[in-house]
Amino acid sequence: MKGKNVFATRWGIIGVGACIGILAPLLQKLGNPGNMGICVACFERDIAGALGLHRAAVVQYMRPEIIGFVLGSLVAAYLFKEYRPRAGSYPACLPA
Repeated sequence: MKGKNVFATRWGIIGVGACIGILAPLLQKLGNPGNMGICVACFERDIAGALGLHRAAVVQYMRPEIIGFVLGSLVAAYLFKEYRPRAGSYPACLPA
């Protein structure tokens, strides 16, 4: 039997909202630009610059927040047994 999803409850939603509400100003205080907070579009622009996809020197920065989002979601998927690797479209990768 699966356990109850804590994040789908009222207190789970309130808790996640409170964490984001505390994290966004904290990130700004620790050095993010004042208009950013947690701005995924800004993070993607910065990562594109860090990978050399554009040449605007001001926004060529690998965002540690995105690395944390990706690793955190991977750990959460493993913990809640939601991680299911799937074969891609390459036929050599199909199971025998």
